[in-house]
Amino acid sequence: MRFMRFMRFRAVLTIVAGFVAAAGCERQPAASTPAATETVTPAPTPDALADPPPTPSTTPAGTPTTAPDQTATTAPASPTPPVWQPSDDPKMAKFLGLAAPKPATWIEHPPQGTMRVTTFIVPGRDGNEAAHIVVFYFGPHQGGTVDANIDRWQEQFEPDAEGNLVEPMVERFEADGMPVTLVELAGSWMKMGATWYTPNQTFIAAIVEAPVGNVYIRFAGDTATVEENAREFDRMIRGLHKTGPG
Repeated sequence: MRFMRFMRFRAVLTIVAGFVAAAGCERQPAASTPAATETVTPAPTPDALADPPPTPSTTPAGTPTTAPDQTATTAPASPTPPVWQPSDDPKMAKFLGLAAPKPATWIEHPPQGTMRVTTFIVPGRDGNEAAHIVVFYFGPHQGGTVDANIDRWQEQFEPDAEGNLVEPMVERFEADGMPVTLVELAGSWMKMGATWYTPNQTFIAAIVEAPVGNVYIRFAGDTATVEENAREFDRMIRGLHKTGPG
């Protein structure tokens, strides 16, 4: 009797267990959620801390920046400076269709400016500084009158104690039919770009009314050097002659 009850109880347990197992097989496993991963930003390198390189412009070179609905204004064009060509003869100066004799020790150099045609360096002696001969050309009918230039050059020299300007020596003559005005000043001269006067300076300038227009030939610098070469400079100016038509 007890054995029959035990067997019935065991059968019931077996049935219940079967239902539980069946239910477990039908239940879908829950999706596992991965653990949150901490994002770690690596420390910046020295290159990353630096400013980024500038972005190159995509505008082609030479493209006008004026907006289409704007009218660009163009400034008057400056005269095109002549192409520098040193003389093939060390004893001749050649420029702007002119030629003149010069000492071979006056070394020609490229001009340092758009209105300068050529430059000659005149060496000094006994420790004196070199002087410079510069040829200027501003274009036809440009450069001002002879008297206006003399007034301007006067103002570049320090006045005396009473405020009187340095009196220039002026001579006029012709070279190969071209009118020439030769102007000489001496004293303390304020050079271009200087903030004060440099003492013991001599300034000789020739204004040559050449076929191309006025040509300005300036010989200036240490008085000892200029005076030592003044005769050769005078010979150069008086020996100017035309090498082209006109």
